[in-house]
Amino acid sequence: MRKIPDYRLVKRKAAELLEETGVVHPPINPISMAREQGFDVKFVSFSGDFAQVAGFYDPDEEAIYINKNESPLRQTFTIAHELGHALLHKDWAGSDDYKVFWRDPERNNDDPHEKEANAFAAHLLVPRPLLDQYYQRLSESDLSKLFAVSVPAIKNRLAFEYGL
Repeated sequence: MRKIPDYRLVKRKAAELLEETGVVHPPINPISMAREQGFDVKFVSFSGDFAQVAGFYDPDEEAIYINKNESPLRQTFTIAHELGHALLHKDWAGSDDYKVFWRDPERNNDDPHEKEANAFAAHLLVPRPLLDQYYQRLSESDLSKLFAVSVPAIKNRLAFEYGL
């Protein structure tokens, strides 16, 4: 049965992790957060059909695998996305239903687990309380640099939080 994304849970989990790790200013480092939560973060090369994989979470190894050939901003988002799976979807990630995170958004667009992991990454990397401190005085480009995320990610957060 198709599950509807629980965005309230996602936002709460991201806020709890930020509070637990004591983050008070950007940029957020999802690598250290993942490691503090007991997950190994491994940068690897994917080849063949899997060259387009951005990353995946392996619940058996408690490891997040990241495509080392991606841009640093993409890697940051992917780590946060996979950390979302690790914290929200461990049972699902260990099932046959789990899918790796592809660079191609068309491959990830409908799955509610993927939507939750994307939202988790967005709330973790660009949390509303920190965005509130900067968004009125910095450009989208400057916000992108400050939060170490892409300009499209900043635009999405601004649209979601403020309707901009």
